Amino acid sequence: MSTPTFTVNKDDIILGLVALILPPLSVFLRSGFKSRDFWINMLLCVLFGVPGCLHAFYVVYTTSSERSGEPSYERIHGESDLEAQIPPAISEPQAKSAEPEIPPSYSDVAGRDASALAATDNKIQH
Repeated sequence: MSTPTFTVNKDDIILGLVALILPPLSVFLRSGFKSRDFWINMLLCVLFGVPGCLHAFYVVYTTSSERSGEPSYERIHGESDLEAQIPPAISEPQAKSAEPEIPPSYSDVAGRDASALAATDNKIQH
């Protein structure tokens, strides 16, 4: 799985600086005079100002040559999108018995070797 890249090249930096001063110019240089983005940006700049700058940054970033061949997401192991939306099966909790569970004694677990009993004679050592 590839990690997303958030890089900009020198053209993006120059157009970003132009977008601060004159946002429609940066959109014009990137997408042309007859594009929808140019006219949206012109309208935003004339009516509101700052949203025009933000839109110009968006257009410069999304139309960058750094992101031209990059997919928006990548599937893992070829699974479909719906598999991630299916909730896991909920299992029924096991009914607990009324009697508490008693752990096994040490002699049952450790065995009956003399060496094992001699090494662990349950004395407190200082």
